Amino acid sequence: MNKYIQDLIYVISNCNKYDNTYKMSWIKSIVECCINNPNSNKISFQDISHNMFKYYWDQTIFFNLQQGTNPNKPPVFESYVKDKIVEYQNQYGKQPVQFLRLKTDIDIDYNKLIRTLKQDVCSRFLNVNGKTYSIYKLDSINSTITVKDSKLISEYHDLLFELINFKWTQMLEDFNSSPRISKKVRVIDKDKIKRGSLSKFKKYLIHTDNDCFICHKPINENLSIDHIIPWSYMYSDDLWNLVNTHRNCNSSKSNSIVSEEVIKNLEERNKTLLGKLVRLNIKDKHVEELKNSIEKDFVRKFWIGYK
Repeated sequence: MNKYIQDLIYVISNCNKYDNTYKMSWIKSIVECCINNPNSNKISFQDISHNMFKYYWDQTIFFNLQQGTNPNKPPVFESYVKDKIVEYQNQYGKQPVQFLRLKTDIDIDYNKLIRTLKQDVCSRFLNVNGKTYSIYKLDSINSTITVKDSKLISEYHDLLFELINFKWTQMLEDFNSSPRISKKVRVIDKDKIKRGSLSKFKKYLIHTDNDCFICHKPINENLSIDHIIPWSYMYSDDLWNLVNTHRNCNSSKSNSIVSEEVIKNLEERNKTLLGKLVRLNIKDKHVEELKNSIEKDFVRKFWIGYK
């Protein structure tokens, strides 16, 4: 394994004594930024803080997870996110909603969050057991970091996410008595949400080709509608995430996260399907959601987020 990745794994695994989850949220966000833009080694603090806000929003609005050792003095990020959740719910209702599905953009004071990152995490993350590791170069004046190899980090993102989630879970178990913490870190443990019938989506998916999305063979019988990103992660039925499959192909896929190749195929399918529905002058909320998902890159963002 490349030494740079070995060093990054070591830093994540052995980060110094912690009072909150900032370090795991920080490095998870950096990895996500590398996946989204592997051709640039420079990452802005604003992009990092945006991802961190998203992580804390989802963990707080659904599970109210405590992110630090002192419940009476929570970390700045946690307090700020909670305040924004209250503002949002006062306007749109108390129903929990994932950050990527918000009805409107949240007015985030990035300067406040960036000041916190500069003070509490960006330099400290690199220092482990008396040694400073060259994972990235910090430009505090311009509020950016430059990683050595964004493409390499992106290439190893599965392994890094697995380690980060494990480490984050360990921290949260010290701060919370809540069960099933590991699922909540990935926001896949939302209770009391029932599955609905997918039959209403047949009239849209009939305009896709007649091949199974998974095995690519014709569907002559045993048609099934499948969630590409599993329902147990999404807890919703969205046209942009639904495809026609053989029933046995649907069953064999189970609840695993699919490969990037499948995600690319789904992105192309969505563009093709939207074009057909527009030409047929089909206009309703599901078509609008399909259009919105393409414009906001939902397929890739949710896929990365659930990893």
